Amino acid sequence: MRPILASLLLLLLVACGGSGPSKLAANACVAEVNQRLAGKTYDIDTASLATSAKQENGAGDIWHLSTQIVFDRGLSTEFTQNLNCKARVDNGSASVLSLEFIWAMKDLKLEDAPAK
Repeated sequence: MRPILASLLLLLLVACGGSGPSKLAANACVAEVNQRLAGKTYDIDTASLATSAKQENGAGDIWHLSTQIVFDRGLSTEFTQNLNCKARVDNGSASVLSLEFIWAMKDLKLEDAPAK
């Protein structure tokens, strides 16, 4: 009985453990995306962004995060970009240092032009 109880408590702790620096950085990145893309239709997975968080070497307060962002999901105009975010987490708050949207070449739908 005790191993089952211990397992359940461990699962509960893991489920509630999403309030660390990676979660703070992810939330700051999503807030910045929301501000920059106001009026656009897009989906971003905050949990995936938080999971991708890696500390910068030599700077324990700077985090690098990345995920995909999908625009116009379900429409004929749907396309995906990669999102890279760099954030600083300090004293329980996070601020975005840089935000980068990377287009996939296949989504640009460029027509093949003859080489000159």
